[in-house]
Amino acid sequence: MKEGVPTNGSAAGVRGPLRWSRMLLGMVAGLGVAVVVVLVVNPHVGRELETAGDQAGRPALFGLVALALAVALAADAASLVLPVRMLVPEASRWGTVAAALEAHLVGGATSFGGLEIPYQVMRLRRLGLSVSQATSAVIVKGFVHTMVLAGVALAALLPRTASLLTPLQRLILVSATIGLGAAWLLGWLWLRRPLGVSLVPERVRRGVFAMRRAMADLGRAKTRILVCLVALQVVYWVAMFALLVLILLAYGWRGGIWPIVVGQAVVQVLMPLSPLPGGGGVAELGYLSLIGPSVPESIRLASLVVWRATTWLIPVGLGALTLGLRRGVEGRQ
Repeated sequence: MKEGVPTNGSAAGVRGPLRWSRMLLGMVAGLGVAVVVVLVVNPHVGRELETAGDQAGRPALFGLVALALAVALAADAASLVLPVRMLVPEASRWGTVAAALEAHLVGGATSFGGLEIPYQVMRLRRLGLSVSQATSAVIVKGFVHTMVLAGVALAALLPRTASLLTPLQRLILVSATIGLGAAWLLGWLWLRRPLGVSLVPERVRRGVFAMRRAMADLGRAKTRILVCLVALQVVYWVAMFALLVLILLAYGWRGGIWPIVVGQAVVQVLMPLSPLPGGGGVAELGYLSLIGPSVPESIRLASLVVWRATTWLIPVGLGALTLGLRRGVEGRQ
């Protein structure tokens, strides 16, 4: 995969599937569908947003929302720095942080997501990692990230919270979680014992065995690495789930936190089902159907707008700013 940015530092934007114009169109499409979904569910958006603004009795809590977002982004970046520095101690720490931040732009502005994985691999290669080392670091981080989320989402099936889901929603959640877990497990097992690898081209075969060596390097410190990665991802998800709780508290909400947390986890699992950037449409429907019943109607739409801006638009904007600053620095060198 090409780097995705012009080598001459021009304003042409990102190349190939990561061209700036395509990502902008994707964002517009995602936002458009999100707006349509909200308008269909409740056409009186303007009036309700104005009313909710008058009910924001504790606006200082929005400062804690910004702090929680900063903690989440920092923990996510540290989750990439940890395995990278384990494999290649001389790799740039700040370069790795930039790769993690830019991944929010790539993942949040492209259809179906997923491109942030090869993008991070490409960026890490520029920092001195081999393909196998970069891929291993990203995969290990992604595995822990996904499993922590899946664990919280499956808590929605507990008797205490099962009533929040319809039978169809429970079926979708179980199917999506099992499919996700099975994909990760099969990939991991095949990497440990790649049956049929002799049938693939020599270049691919060399890459598989190189990745196995890199995974073995991580495996020698697996206890420490995994414990630290799990801890960082727990911090990440706690901060992410705290965002909505703080937003609701800023609007004067008082209620049970557990249904809000579990509802967010379920929405996060279902969002990849949307073909649009940022899970457009699915995220809004999920919020209104899973979290909305636990939130007063007067602040439901306002909290949705602020939550989507905080968890989607701001990280994408920060990733774009990071990419622009990095390209500016590289252009002057």
